[in-house]
Amino acid sequence: MKVSVLIAAYQAGPYILTALQSVRAQTHKDWEVIVVEDGSHDQTEMVVSAFAATCTQTVSYRNLGSNHGVGTARNRLLELASGDVVAFIDADDYWEPEHLAAAVAKIAAGADLVVSGIRTFDLKTGATLKQVPVPPSLLRDPIHALFELSVIITSSAVVLTRALAVRTGQFDTTLRIGEDRDYWLRCALEGGRFAGTDQFTCNYAKHDASSMARTLVVAEHELRFYEKYRSLAEIPRKVRQHHRAACLISLGRLLRQRDPQRSAACFWKAWRCEPFNPRIPVQLAFTGWRSVSAAGAS
Repeated sequence: MKVSVLIAAYQAGPYILTALQSVRAQTHKDWEVIVVEDGSHDQTEMVVSAFAATCTQTVSYRNLGSNHGVGTARNRLLELASGDVVAFIDADDYWEPEHLAAAVAKIAAGADLVVSGIRTFDLKTGATLKQVPVPPSLLRDPIHALFELSVIITSSAVVLTRALAVRTGQFDTTLRIGEDRDYWLRCALEGGRFAGTDQFTCNYAKHDASSMARTLVVAEHELRFYEKYRSLAEIPRKVRQHHRAACLISLGRLLRQRDPQRSAACFWKAWRCEPFNPRIPVQLAFTGWRSVSAAGAS
């Protein structure tokens, strides 16, 4: 069973070799590697070319020319894939040698999408931080699990059949954050059969804490996710409304100081989702008070 290993790279030169070497170390040897660089121009191409010269398997490289986001890079990777199975790995992550073999065995037994256990590690020090097993909720009911939370914390843990990828289509490029969660949910909605391994074969790099600006972007894109699925019939309406309201409240709080008017609009929308939530009018009143106080101070 041929596996297309798909790597979306952006300024990945300092660490992509570790990811590539972990692919070469796989006990499952029928693979190809495809790297698509998302418009950056560091030493990534040179590293990939040097690695390709040491492999008998196919290793290919493309550059999008300008930065479009990871969703666009992954869509190009899917277009280029020729394997029966596709496996994503981020350029700063790496696999244990049995990662692909364990996933391929699950697919041979009837799964369409396989998730491995994950070890997180500090990208600077290399120290292991924790182990994250495959959540049982994901295997019981992937649609509900993925709607509730981003339970697959890295795409590097996912291996799926190309047939399921073709049915699911492209990554949503309007989601610059959380596009992978959206994709796995759509895989589930397409009837994909999910399975997990009991092995921690995916090593996931954790970066420094995000800045406030990035926190705001995360909140905005999480809200976009719940807006996209506001009419999803597989999820009870009350649950859908609750998640939208919670996202709107979080975004409203983040916006309160920098944009009180937009903050207030978020709380109004949240109130319409959950009119009996007592937290929302309190937050709305506080935003109004902050806005009046700021206007008086100026």
